[in-house]
Amino acid sequence: MDGVNRMYGPDYSGTQTGEMLGILGFIVVVGLILFLVNWVLRKILGVRRKKFFAPSSNYVNSQHQKGDAYFRWGGAAIFLIVFFLFYEHGPFIPFMALVVMGLLQDTYTAYMEKKHSDNPNDYKFTLMQFPIALIIVFISGYIFLPNFIDVLFDGLD
Repeated sequence: MDGVNRMYGPDYSGTQTGEMLGILGFIVVVGLILFLVNWVLRKILGVRRKKFFAPSSNYVNSQHQKGDAYFRWGGAAIFLIVFFLFYEHGPFIPFMALVVMGLLQDTYTAYMEKKHSDNPNDYKFTLMQFPIALIIVFISGYIFLPNFIDVLFDGLD
């Protein structure tokens, strides 16, 4: 039978299952490796773990909290604008907008931590976290999602 199950309709048991397993593997591996790398970096640098559900305790002062809010909301607005202006060109330009906004936000956080934090290693952890995360995402994407690089750079021709 040509991929059609006469009783239940089209047969979707082939390629899509493999892609879903790749996506699941990508998410699990990225999450696990990021957790482990952050844990090791925290131990080496002596940095305390930031609270996930209490973000207000993760700022060094009120100026840091206000600045971070500007980056967060401004970054979201810029991303949406870039996404709607360039969506027909593929995901690369919106992805790069996210990366640039993330770099700016992390740079601001590192600056505030260097200037105002009690722990002199907080800013080092912040500066290392983003590039390491990008490397892990790209390597895992290449391993688990064979078309990851092609899809990301699609439309740049």
